[in-house]
Amino acid sequence: MARIALVLLTFIMLGLKTAVVPVQAQSDNGISEPASGSEISGIVSVVGTASHPDYLRYELAFRHVSDPAADWIVFAEGSEPVVNGSLAVWDTTVGRDIGAPVFPDGRYQLRLRVVKNDYNYDEYFVSDLLIVNDEPTPTPTSAGTIEALPTSTAQAATAVFQPNEPLPSLTPFPTSTPLPGPAETATPVAAIGGSEESSGGLFGQLATVDTGRFGRAFGLGVGFVGFLFGLLAFYLLIRAIGRRLWHLFWTRKQQ
Repeated sequence: MARIALVLLTFIMLGLKTAVVPVQAQSDNGISEPASGSEISGIVSVVGTASHPDYLRYELAFRHVSDPAADWIVFAEGSEPVVNGSLAVWDTTVGRDIGAPVFPDGRYQLRLRVVKNDYNYDEYFVSDLLIVNDEPTPTPTSAGTIEALPTSTAQAATAVFQPNEPLPSLTPFPTSTPLPGPAETATPVAAIGGSEESSGGLFGQLATVDTGRFGRAFGLGVGFVGFLFGLLAFYLLIRAIGRRLWHLFWTRKQQ
């Protein structure tokens, strides 16, 4: 009985030992560099550990914390386990040469995901990373620019007196007295009264227009239409007579 208990105790100890190994290996995973709260710029080497007894692959992703709507974006992955080594090289200046930076300045968060063979995974985070690639350009405040200000005001002061000289040229306005002259020349209004005569003359001119050509054309048209109607009537008459004669001929033949 004691031997059985000893064997069972041995198996239990072996099981506990094997159970502790994955947890210990799993607890070593994570990102060691850069550390949380670091200020980074340029090309950054991401160092850490990604391993597991059921290891399949690892993924590195970032998230722009300054943008509340930002999501995780995977930028590197590896198929081989890494123990305290380089997980990826992170170039934070991508896109800056064309004015469209992929990683604009701000606060970021890194995520290491260790994927197992059963597609479950463990995640490890590094937060509060500050990317600073844009150095603020100092604004020069030289005293020379301040001294130049009085010169511009002096020029404006001298320019004020020049427009006052041509103002007396506005006096010729009283010369507008000849305005009543054109009113007297408006006497041809009497021609308006003759508009009735002119309109009558217009009808008279229309009445004197030679309508012979129109009349002849109209007569020719009426004659041509009458000829067509006469021809049609003659055809119908001949047709009716022919049918009548044929009917008489046929009835006599039947008798």
